[in-house]
Amino acid sequence: MSATAIPTFIVPVKVVDFSNTVLTLTLGKSRYGTAQPQLDIFLQPGATHRQVSALLHTFAASLELNTPNSERWIVQSERLSEPNHGRIYLELAEGDEAEAMRGMALLNILLG
Repeated sequence: MSATAIPTFIVPVKVVDFSNTVLTLTLGKSRYGTAQPQLDIFLQPGATHRQVSALLHTFAASLELNTPNSERWIVQSERLSEPNHGRIYLELAEGDEAEAMRGMALLNILLG
């Protein structure tokens, strides 16, 4: 077995101010009529689709890493028609109230 050194690259990092971002947690309905925990995300006016996309990926990654192994839901994200609007939602495996409440609790961690 051999070890390969991880290459070190210095890349410019763009910092974006998300302090005016509005997060709204709701328990919606899926297209099948089952409960769907979701977090609507509104960035400040003038935000680009790439900023929305980057924030959605960041939130989705955080949710994936914090989802217990016992849960079978799927973390989804989508950019919506407004350029500064997106959402994160959970496609529940069972769709029952208990699973929905566990999903809401997980999404709530993104609210701080």
